[in-house]
Amino acid sequence: MKKFSRFTLRWIFITTFLAALGPALRAELAVTLAWDPSPDASVAGYYVYAREENSVAPVRINAGAATQTRIASLKEGLRYAFTVTAYTASGVESVPSNEAVFVVPVPLRLPTSVSPTGFRRIQFPIAPGRWYELQASTDLRSWQTIWQTGVANSYSWVEFQDPLSGMLKCRFYRLQVH
Repeated sequence: MKKFSRFTLRWIFITTFLAALGPALRAELAVTLAWDPSPDASVAGYYVYAREENSVAPVRINAGAATQTRIASLKEGLRYAFTVTAYTASGVESVPSNEAVFVVPVPLRLPTSVSPTGFRRIQFPIAPGRWYELQASTDLRSWQTIWQTGVANSYSWVEFQDPLSGMLKCRFYRLQVH
């Protein structure tokens, strides 16, 4: 059996596609993986192994001879681990590449106007086993945690109303997932 040398999963490029569906925003989250080609001339193609957190077995995706592939339908807030193997025409597979880990970002929903109470409503989905910190900034350099959730038990949406949003000219938000 032929042994392959280990090669490197080079980069992950995150793409997010948003489509307005009624009053809600829906996001299709995808990741594009790219890797350096194997130096072995007998390589016929590559398999990408994608494992969602808490799953036992990874999903195998045949990328063919390409050195990149796009993986869609990822779930917000979940962690995914990716590895790549090379294979020969006879089906001999290499050892896996280094592992690349990616946590799918969680989108924030912001209404287009301030509520009658003067508060901006921020909504975001939560995933089981995670907790979230909502942070705010007026200059994109210094961030302050303004609210945090407990550990989620199920997938759902939560909402926070920011009492300072009506008093500030500009306020930015970000979400930290733990």
